[in-house]
Amino acid sequence: MREAVSWGKVARGAGQATLRADATVVLPFIHAALVERLG
Repeated sequence: MREAVSWGKVARGAGQATLRADATVVLPFIHAALVERLG
């Protein structure tokens, strides 16, 4: 996210979080959230 701020893609005051995790653990949750949101 720090790089996105420096490139102007994200505002300095925007809420942000950094998550360091194994993709095999996190990807199913991201997929489920996208399916729920996009239908």
